[in-house]
Amino acid sequence: MDLPVDGWLLCGGEGRRMGGQDKGLLAWQAQPLALHAARALAPQVRRLTLNANRHLDQYAAWGWPVMPDDADLPSKAGPLSGMLTGLRHTTADWLQFSPCDSPALPATLVARLWQAAQAAQALIAVPCSTDAVTGEPRHHWTTVLAHRDTQPILQDMLHQGERRVGEWVRACAWIGVCFERPADFININTPETLHGTPWQ
Repeated sequence: MDLPVDGWLLCGGEGRRMGGQDKGLLAWQAQPLALHAARALAPQVRRLTLNANRHLDQYAAWGWPVMPDDADLPSKAGPLSGMLTGLRHTTADWLQFSPCDSPALPATLVARLWQAAQAAQALIAVPCSTDAVTGEPRHHWTTVLAHRDTQPILQDMLHQGERRVGEWVRACAWIGVCFERPADFININTPETLHGTPWQ
């Protein structure tokens, strides 16, 4: 299925829970974490871009375009700056975001989110899974599929000081899409998970 979707891999975080290291370049399963995520997402989109704010040459060596956050956006604003940069620069109608610390994304991610958004006439689709402890749905906010028409709302909210992805999503017409395997959306964002998490 040829979908009007580009991919945007968020590699620009500060890595605070990793001691300030560039999380996407840390080795997991013998390869950089972001490379796992890029290889999972690239076959599902028309064009993949890596959004990074340091070590751009190392990311570029993998063969995908690399773009830092736009210079006019607030620094240390979390993933929203990277997301707004992506929406400003994509030429596709839709942009699939993913954090660099999610290396096991399902192969059906983009197609299922896009189909759900079309059916619901939503501008954003967010994957969710069932929390093994509480049984409640858990939304994976930074793995959103967003239409480029959501850009003005995101820009306004970001410049007003909003830093939570979920608040931007809720300000748009959105839908949650349930996936069966929580392990597909694992976030390797601490040293413990980096060194102790087996492939599920």
